[in-house]
Amino acid sequence: MIGAGHVGLSNMIEGKAAILGVGMTPFGKHEDRTVEDLARAAVVAALADAGLGRDDVQAVFAAHLYQGEVLGQRVLRGLGFPEIPVLNLENACAGGSSAVRAGWLAIAAGQYDRVLVIGAEKMGRGLINFVNPDLEQAMGITAPAQYALAARRHMHEFGTPVEGFAEIAVKSRYHAGRNPNAWFRDPVTRDEVLASRPIAEPLTLLQCCRNGSGAAALVLASEKWTRAHGRGGPWVRTSALASWMSDGTQKDLTDFGATRRAAIEAYEATGIGPDAVDAVELHDAFTCGELLHYEGLQLCAKGEGARLALDGTTRLGGRVPVNVSGGLLAKSHPLGATGVAQFCELTWQLRGTATGRQVEDARVALAHSQGGVSLEAGATCVTLLTRD
Repeated sequence: MIGAGHVGLSNMIEGKAAILGVGMTPFGKHEDRTVEDLARAAVVAALADAGLGRDDVQAVFAAHLYQGEVLGQRVLRGLGFPEIPVLNLENACAGGSSAVRAGWLAIAAGQYDRVLVIGAEKMGRGLINFVNPDLEQAMGITAPAQYALAARRHMHEFGTPVEGFAEIAVKSRYHAGRNPNAWFRDPVTRDEVLASRPIAEPLTLLQCCRNGSGAAALVLASEKWTRAHGRGGPWVRTSALASWMSDGTQKDLTDFGATRRAAIEAYEATGIGPDAVDAVELHDAFTCGELLHYEGLQLCAKGEGARLALDGTTRLGGRVPVNVSGGLLAKSHPLGATGVAQFCELTWQLRGTATGRQVEDARVALAHSQGGVSLEAGATCVTLLTRD
């Protein structure tokens, strides 16, 4: 829970921002395309979806991790944009959602009426490598090993069956088969997931996301401008960011405290509780991460994450469908683009245009992403969206 006297910035800012347009590339290898080319395709699609042109954009927020200096400026220069403010953001795997949050804050503060958010990444092979790893990672505690530790502890404390983790991968592929933007769309069975190559016990290959390349973009507008021009939502209602600076200790391996803190702040800021959420896109770099985030986002009680996966609660048609896009597990994880792509999917869901994978009568949605080099993420962003 948030400590006594804690007031998050999202609780002090009032104001909605409409998502006027979204666009993204399918995620995959894209070996024959540059990151600038991928990002430009997403920008053009988002502007067309919004019915706006280059001159309508007042500022740009661009997220990436590995793409070098001033990526946003490089992208816009190739599209002939006017000279407008461009801010490039890096917040590890939470960079894309942090960029959306920065755009929302700028609009809520009255600085701009219309902003463009870009997330893009061109990824290579192998594990994600940080320029400045913490001690644990330098000694071999890579991301799969970190999540495996959390999974084993959850199994020990709550009797969580390995089938609970595996079913999440099955669900993700089931959803991805209905999403043309996902990379891995072939269905898998629980037995196939458990029999795939071991990575870090209990995680197998099909329970780990792949590196991928891609881009996503969206256009945000102030409520005043949106209403004046006869437009509507969906709306970003609030966005909470929690950060965790490790002192070298982790008291509870089964609890992502930053996820819990950001979720509570978002729920309190809007008066919308977890029971009202109709669709969730969350950070599922590994199956056990998704399961732990069920609990951190308070979609269920502590220790009950496996039940949600096994009883179909988080599958399309269930009480709270999670990662109907296929998530990172099936789409892949182009770091800067991942968070922005979540908003593309949730926008389609709230518009009712997610053909083949539509969550029935979706009115409230939640986006969650996290990033960092420790078992507990250094940055976690939770955003609540509504249709009206």
